[in-house]
Amino acid sequence: MVFGRKIIYRFYGFFLTVILMAACSNNNNGEIKTSIRGNFPAFHGKFVSLSEFDINKAIPIDTVKINDDGSFRFRFTRTGPGFYLLKIDNKNYITLVLNKEKRIEVYTELAKLRKDYHVNGSPDSELYHNFETRLEVNRNKVDSLARTYIDYQRSSHFRSIKLELDKHYQEIFADQRQSSIDFLENHCGSLASLLVINRRFGERKILTEEADFNYYILIDSCLSINFADNKHLLEHKRKIGLINEQRKITEMTEKRLNIGNRSPDIGLQDPSGKTIALHSLQGQAIILYFWASWDKVSRKANKMIKDMVDNARERKPAVYAIGLESYKEAWQNAINEDGIKDWINVTDYLNIHSSAKTMFNVPDKLPYFILLDKELIISYKGADFEELDLAIRQLTQ
Repeated sequence: MVFGRKIIYRFYGFFLTVILMAACSNNNNGEIKTSIRGNFPAFHGKFVSLSEFDINKAIPIDTVKINDDGSFRFRFTRTGPGFYLLKIDNKNYITLVLNKEKRIEVYTELAKLRKDYHVNGSPDSELYHNFETRLEVNRNKVDSLARTYIDYQRSSHFRSIKLELDKHYQEIFADQRQSSIDFLENHCGSLASLLVINRRFGERKILTEEADFNYYILIDSCLSINFADNKHLLEHKRKIGLINEQRKITEMTEKRLNIGNRSPDIGLQDPSGKTIALHSLQGQAIILYFWASWDKVSRKANKMIKDMVDNARERKPAVYAIGLESYKEAWQNAINEDGIKDWINVTDYLNIHSSAKTMFNVPDKLPYFILLDKELIISYKGADFEELDLAIRQLTQ
């Protein structure tokens, strides 16, 4: 009996072990135990933190002190591929793009972490590092242009110098844009492509939803093969859905605003608070004009449009000027300073979120014009002054 009990206990112990192992396997399904070893001798004695980039925030994971020999190590468990940040301070940090790797090594001999570092064990991180290196070079070029701009602001040749600086900036930006496109076309299957397509160059987006939607689709197609359930790809898919919805709305609006169609009506407040409807001006040609007191190009355009109206023949067009404004005082000051008090000046004080901007599908870049004939039929829309002037002459001759 004793012998029989031993066999039963051993069998029971073995069976229990199998159950526990299975349970642990289920609980750890998809989890990746990860080790990051680093060596930053130039930063010995400092602290380095590790965070994960979530969709809308950074999630702190751990902070360790860098040893006297420059070494440090992080051990953590993650649920799948994602983006991570190793950071010492605001000028010294590294972005890691981790797939299924379990052991990663990061090292540099320099005191400027972003200038030169190496990653072993994470091909996507190395790919993204190469992209960031090119980006950093172009940023430094722009910083140099900015310093030149400041140095020559009081020069008598500043205008020609500024034109040259603007030209160089556009060349630098074009280079960075092409670098981003090359990355996406050659590495669309890398999770790093999600970082690249959302990068900015200063305050300016390198790739935009409007002009580069095909690359958003390319990334979705490539990444869906290996990262179908990844939270970052799912967020990218959500953005694509929103873009598609907006594109449909824009297309419908554009059809409604085709040249030859009658303009929709809108009523906005003038400086006194009186609501004036666009259709109340029917019977004369109308320049539907979108501008802003805070926009330098718009302020210059005010004088040009004023000259166009003054030079028109007997049947001068009315100007229904919609200001994308937030503050009444700044708007009124601009109206007085630019001598356009005789226009129909209106606003809804919603700035770039103006209902009129949405209704007439006005681009972000101002100014913008829509020319209506006396029956409120759209005869021109765009931002070309010469074409607007020609259209006005044809309507008023």
